[in-house]
Amino acid sequence: MTHYDVIVLGGGTMGTAAAWELGKRGERALVLEQFGHVHRNGAHSGETRVIRHAYAEGAEYVPLVQRADALWMDLEAATGKHVYHRVGVLELAGPGESHARDARATAEAHGLDFEWLAPDEIRRRFPQFVVGDDWEGGFGKDGGFLDVDMALHALGAEARVLGVEIREHEAVEAWGATDQGVWVGTGQGRYTADRLIVTAGAWSGRIMAELGMPLRVLRKTQFWFDVEPSAAYDEGAFPVFIIDHAGWNFYGFPRFGQPGMKAANHAGGDGTTPETVVRSVSEAEKAEIGAFAASVIRGATGAVLNATTCLYTSTPDADFVVDRHPALGNVVFGAGFSGHGFKFASAIGEHLVRLSSREAEPLPLFALDRFAVPA
Repeated sequence: MTHYDVIVLGGGTMGTAAAWELGKRGERALVLEQFGHVHRNGAHSGETRVIRHAYAEGAEYVPLVQRADALWMDLEAATGKHVYHRVGVLELAGPGESHARDARATAEAHGLDFEWLAPDEIRRRFPQFVVGDDWEGGFGKDGGFLDVDMALHALGAEARVLGVEIREHEAVEAWGATDQGVWVGTGQGRYTADRLIVTAGAWSGRIMAELGMPLRVLRKTQFWFDVEPSAAYDEGAFPVFIIDHAGWNFYGFPRFGQPGMKAANHAGGDGTTPETVVRSVSEAEKAEIGAFAASVIRGATGAVLNATTCLYTSTPDADFVVDRHPALGNVVFGAGFSGHGFKFASAIGEHLVRLSSREAEPLPLFALDRFAVPA
């Protein structure tokens, strides 16, 4: 039996990023993934993810996204693959919404390049959007989107080149840890290592049930809309956008990878499980979001060309859980990325490995004990 320095339980987004970091360090590492590497059953389906720096969710995220940005550039340099598309991010807020102002406050706190725009300037520069005189907005030129499949394949391929073993279609059945090391059992065998990193996505609540993490799995939908004229929504002519308006947290991308403009609603979502989630998208869902898209995107016809689903694993405060197991010092984990984790993956993978090797301590923002019930 081969003994490893580290086993990574779960080879999705965060597990693949951790694998790359382990490979760069020359660690003998094993990644166990229940599906094929890069799949459509978890959180990373849908081809693209937003990356932005003026983070409305909180200024504490900015150093992490800056580190992630640098690491994505390192990945491009190492592999020659283009994963980061800097098309800029336009943040818009309708009346009564604070998203754009929150992004501006974060930018000011960290000295980020974030251009505050009056409504008439937004309409002049970005005529594709329907913006009222009582709207607010700002533009961050350094943001954009990540090509999900390209990024994950590049991370995985580079990890393998560096000696990391990624075993696909091998679901974990049990695991354990003692002061002497960790073990993981699958239908194909039993593996041992000095340390364990658990990145199980929507399966985290079951895999680490003893922690009682308050995780909720949500079914989310993503859509590709017919837009006219289509060239006005191509990369280079159209930014990534986020629109908070009328109870929607609507976001989208330039046309990329397939016909149509991809967009979705970050808000809402139905509770589900990975085993029972409804993967089909109903005509009613298409009609509802198509009508909203047509109300805020001038060229959206309301017709949905394609749709897919993904899973959010959300915490009550929408902040991540990245920590050391409270009873097992050789086990660390990342979970609850709440639908906004992909952009940080390169940095989260690095941080998980540093936690595992005791080079770093957990970040208070992501600590598990913030959910502890007072005695």
